[in-house]
Amino acid sequence: MAARSSFFAALAVCLAGATIACAPKSLQLPTTTSVTLDDATPMLREALPQCASLTSVTAELGLSGRVGNAKLRGRIQAGFARPDKVRLEAVAPFGAPFFIVAGTAGRATMWLPRDARVLRDVAPQAILDALAGLSVTPDVLGAWIAGCPAPEFRAGAARAYGSDWVAVEGSGRTAWLQRTGAWRLVRSDGDGLHVEFADHTGTTPGRLRMQRADASAVPALDLRMAVSQVETNVPLDDKAFSVEVPADAAPMTLDELRASGPLRDAVSAKTP
Repeated sequence: MAARSSFFAALAVCLAGATIACAPKSLQLPTTTSVTLDDATPMLREALPQCASLTSVTAELGLSGRVGNAKLRGRIQAGFARPDKVRLEAVAPFGAPFFIVAGTAGRATMWLPRDARVLRDVAPQAILDALAGLSVTPDVLGAWIAGCPAPEFRAGAARAYGSDWVAVEGSGRTAWLQRTGAWRLVRSDGDGLHVEFADHTGTTPGRLRMQRADASAVPALDLRMAVSQVETNVPLDDKAFSVEVPADAAPMTLDELRASGPLRDAVSAKTP
């Protein structure tokens, strides 16, 4: 228990100093009457040119926000490759990462080297949910970081709100495009989760905000990501999506991770 406590105390010291974007106001969607748009293809091509050919994404993520009553904060180096390959490292100012999540084919391992504990063979979306209240697959999260509404967005019905807003249905989500000099994806809605995209460099967002209202089965979520150092379609070795864990690592359960998720406890823990 002493080692575990020291792990979370050290994590608090590191993550409390992470550089996180200031909380922005939520995006205001148009309230004007919409009209059916016969063809949204030109807008989608301008806003989402990277999405059809996306194979991999790497980025650094600065996290802040809340899930339920718990605060979130952390800095993560992330890598994603299709189909559903993931690597996440909670970086430290020195020494080993605070944790590593690596997996493929719908299963992942989480290794906490400073605490010598391991969570094996778990769905990566379950780990993301335990860490940050975000139950999505690696392909979905990687697509959002790259500025795409979904991993494979198949456009359907579209509506125009004036001359500068378009909403396109597809793949179980609604993609909101706004023209601010050029057409850009600014929001993706579906399954009760709203994802906002802002501070674009070209078509790549520099900031994401994920919001979900409180419901009977899931807590409210307001998670912000400052996204930097994004690279797409870079070949990633399969070794990146596995992690070597010492044989004497102590096992932990998903329930234990939920009860003491490091991204949540980092902020509430008392620092020396």
